[in-house]
Amino acid sequence: MIELNNIFSRLCKCKFCGKNMKYKNERNIGKYICSTYDNYGKNYCKRTHVSEDFLKSLIFRRFQRELSDQEIREIVDYVEVEDSLLLEIHFKNGDEPILLKGKFIQF
Repeated sequence: MIELNNIFSRLCKCKFCGKNMKYKNERNIGKYICSTYDNYGKNYCKRTHVSEDFLKSLIFRRFQRELSDQEIREIVDYVEVEDSLLLEIHFKNGDEPILLKGKFIQF
């Protein structure tokens, strides 16, 4: 099975401006950052970001197994990111979302 690059492309949304987040590789860490902030600066949005590996780890914990990149794309509807510790992962099948609020995680 072929693994996809940028698994969460067009799935991660900035909670502040509602725009898609774009993938960037910073110091060998794949991250999604607010495209509005990255393109126009802090006068237009906040530097909202989250690492791809962290999102994958939350999904793996939810399903209690590793999923392929393709499986993740098939089940995730969208990810709303306010901060790296404030986010929601919504699923296409209507299951309860994963909610991360600081140290509180609801799977």
